[in-house]
Amino acid sequence: MLENKGVLVKAGYRLLLVDKDGVLVSEFQLTENALGQPEAFVAALRESIESVEEEL
Repeated sequence: MLENKGVLVKAGYRLLLVDKDGVLVSEFQLTENALGQPEAFVAALRESIESVEEEL
């Protein structure tokens, strides 16, 4: 874990989904564990995108 300005953050990457206006829609924490399970990650990503499309 890393600490940044008093906030604990897991080491890894973040994937941010924003809409065409730049508004944050969803955020994913990409840890080694998540990247080791690509099928589960892709399924969660698809679900998030589909929920955004339904709102439009």
